[in-house]
Amino acid sequence: MKKLTMIALMLGMSLMILSGCGGSPSSNAAPTPTAAPTATAAPSSTSTATPTAGSGTAAISGDQAKATALQHAGLAESSVWGLKVEQGTENGRNVYEVDFKYDGKDYDYDIDAMTGEIVKYDIDIDD
Repeated sequence: MKKLTMIALMLGMSLMILSGCGGSPSSNAAPTPTAAPTATAAPSSTSTATPTAGSGTAAISGDQAKATALQHAGLAESSVWGLKVEQGTENGRNVYEVDFKYDGKDYDYDIDAMTGEIVKYDIDIDD
């Protein structure tokens, strides 16, 4: 009887673990920053503000998306490297993709181009 109970528990735990692996990737959505980004300078060479075909127009600039990502990460633009801002779509949503590196980590942000909201972000250890 103990063997049967242990097998049933192990099977149940295995099913719970496997059910969590097969779903769609989770979104690491973060709350909208409380302070609006203050960067309103002319677009820099690292920013591309051209909308993609059929994606609509952006309400925020690439520089504002960059400022939102850097503020969320708690980093200054002068301390990061490999900073890149591109406009694209994520699940049909017009977003700015902001990527940069700092202290051996790779930061990837998707910022909603209409609202400035962080749609998702990911921080990986850089190889």
